[in-house]
Amino acid sequence: MFEIKWTPEAESLYFETLEYWINHNKSNSYSLKIIDEVERKEKLLADNPFIGAVVIGAKDETRRVLILENFSLHYRIHETTIEIVSFWANKKDLIK
Repeated sequence: MFEIKWTPEAESLYFETLEYWINHNKSNSYSLKIIDEVERKEKLLADNPFIGAVVIGAKDETRRVLILENFSLHYRIHETTIEIVSFWANKKDLIK
């Protein structure tokens, strides 16, 4: 089983996204849904790190998995860890 580690940049993007949706919806319900799905995907990745699709054009075999269809976790596999390198809104104009 792999340990999940987030880069500071990925963590910052993740928290900015959660905060955006709390402010946008005047509620934390959607952000809680995102959190639940991220935690579910982290557990899945810890046991099955190769389930994500390889990101075409990435330098060092970065992979991605979808979160609620609107977001992606981008990650790299190391010997004993999975490094989350980005939390990305799939629709570029989604968060502005």
